[in-house]
Amino acid sequence: MSASESGIASSRQSAWVIPAALQTAYQHYVVQHHGRFLLAINFIAMIAYDLYVFADALLIPDMALESLLLRGGMSLVGLVNIYLVFWRYRNVLLMDMLMPVHDIISTIAWFELLKRSSSPDVPTFVYASVVFIILANLGARYSFRGILACSAAISGIILYNQWLLHDGQSKPVLVFSIAYLPVLLFSLFISWTNINGVRRAFLDDQEKQRQRDELAALNLRLARQASTDALTDIGNRRAFDLALEENWQQMQRNGRPFSLLLLDIDFFKPFNDHYGHQVGDQCLCEVARCISAGLRQGQGNVYRYGGEEFVVLLQITDVGELNALAERLREQVANLAIEHQYRPDGLNRLTISIGACTTQAAGVQQARDLFAQCDRLLYQAKQQGRNQVCSQLLHALRA
Repeated sequence: MSASESGIASSRQSAWVIPAALQTAYQHYVVQHHGRFLLAINFIAMIAYDLYVFADALLIPDMALESLLLRGGMSLVGLVNIYLVFWRYRNVLLMDMLMPVHDIISTIAWFELLKRSSSPDVPTFVYASVVFIILANLGARYSFRGILACSAAISGIILYNQWLLHDGQSKPVLVFSIAYLPVLLFSLFISWTNINGVRRAFLDDQEKQRQRDELAALNLRLARQASTDALTDIGNRRAFDLALEENWQQMQRNGRPFSLLLLDIDFFKPFNDHYGHQVGDQCLCEVARCISAGLRQGQGNVYRYGGEEFVVLLQITDVGELNALAERLREQVANLAIEHQYRPDGLNRLTISIGACTTQAAGVQQARDLFAQCDRLLYQAKQQGRNQVCSQLLHALRA
């Protein structure tokens, strides 16, 4: 089980904790899915804070000008911070905590205006401070610890300034606290719910992605099994048929010819009968590996056509080069020196015969014609004594 899979498994027990292995992915997820919301809430909070200038002008008119200048200056600073956090650094914790931190500063600044005002409406107006805690808590989507710290700071500032505004009288502070505490707890609960919802959504997304990856891997394995010979681990006949047709279609589109080798192990039936099927299977695997090793990377692909027959699909157009490659493969298989004491020609080692043809050969009008030519040439090689290459030397360019 990978680190991410174990992290997802453990997170099923508690969606509250994001495992360390998933932290980076979680941060990217929050930025991708909630970055626009965090940006929007910063602008909404800034607009709401600036609109309070009208309330200041109405309830603390002696501080109206200072309120206007203060809010304007803080908004400019806020815009700079928004640019730095959302477009320059793009740190998810800074994105999440920028508005609550602005709220802390705004709370301090607003209470400074109230403390300096001589308006009789200050004791009533101070109840509007609950807006700061509401805005701070409802905008968080990533760090509940961060919002707890900011909420504690904002609450401390509000209650301390309440105490100062009432000259240390406990009753007004108590009355205010009774009204303030439910707002604080409710907004924190909403914040916890929102953040927990984001975490659960992330973990669900990770689980779905894990399932998609497992399904893709399974489909890949099934596709490979469907196109791979189970014994030799090279392409099977189905894979060859598809590859041959695909190469033929490509040749028709781009005009680049290709070639085919049809290889057959000489006297394989007596080898299999006398040495046993297990040794016969080992022989097939060794021959397949030898043929594959004899090709340069990207030069061609090897397939088991059936029984002891193999096919090599090559991106070779020159007949001379094709003959040279076929001869080299024949020699490499012979050099394996696999004992074969039961072949009737007395050679006493395992060999192969090869039919070789290019798509440029005369009479090749379709993909099946190319294979038929190779099959005919392979039969000719066997008729002439086996352990040899027979190729289509008389060929012409197709019209």
